[in-house]
Amino acid sequence: MVRVSRLAERGAGRLPGVVVALTLVFLYTPVLVIGYLSLSPAGQPTIPIDGLSLRWYTAVLTDSRFVRALFTSLGIGIVTAFGGTMLGLAGAYAIVRSPLTRTVRRSIAVVIALPLFVPTVVVAFGIGRASALVGFGYGYLPVVLGHLFWVLPFTTFLIAARYGELDDRLSAAARDLGADNRTVFVTVTVPLLWPALMASVLFAFALSFNEFLITFFLAGSGVTTVPLEIFGKVRIGATAFLNAASVLVIVVSAVAAGVASTLRRPV
Repeated sequence: MVRVSRLAERGAGRLPGVVVALTLVFLYTPVLVIGYLSLSPAGQPTIPIDGLSLRWYTAVLTDSRFVRALFTSLGIGIVTAFGGTMLGLAGAYAIVRSPLTRTVRRSIAVVIALPLFVPTVVVAFGIGRASALVGFGYGYLPVVLGHLFWVLPFTTFLIAARYGELDDRLSAAARDLGADNRTVFVTVTVPLLWPALMASVLFAFALSFNEFLITFFLAGSGVTTVPLEIFGKVRIGATAFLNAASVLVIVVSAVAAGVASTLRRPV
């Protein structure tokens, strides 16, 4: 009986590792398959591939439409990353450190978090209708505003988590030494928030770079981003091209998210 109990405990201890391993296999097997097929010289690759070639990576990087879409996505992503982080910093301050009542601060947090609980297609359609009603129409400005709206909850709560850990005594000490509020913010608060701010920039960039639905509803005919270009290629069945393009998108997103996840708070 004791032996059975020990075996059960040992099995239970291994269960989380098994679950994690199965989850990783489920998530990353399609990515590995796409990466493998992207190295095939064939237009419609199959497993096993017939040789190794960078032909389709060259095709992607020399395709004028894709390159233009890539620069557009990079530009929108950079604007969204820094703009979303600034808005997130303001939202985090309002939620964590502002002199407002607790009820008001909680209400602000709920309003900021709403995009997380509404289907993205509904958010995209709503932003599109609002943009049309106020006269923005379609194009770069509505897309950027839509992306800012989408990333705001992520940047706000990421920064707020770090903001809530700051020691108030440091700011108080700086004020005792004669620093005004602006000096305290620039010389004390921002350096302490710096890892969270950089993580916010990178996560916001990754979210914006990969966003499809909001861009689809707001771009119109004059804006083409990487997700929209890939969607267009899917419709014409450009399988080999899509494999290579997808790998490049994954690499860009993974680098941004990976660097963000390694940032740690200062000691």
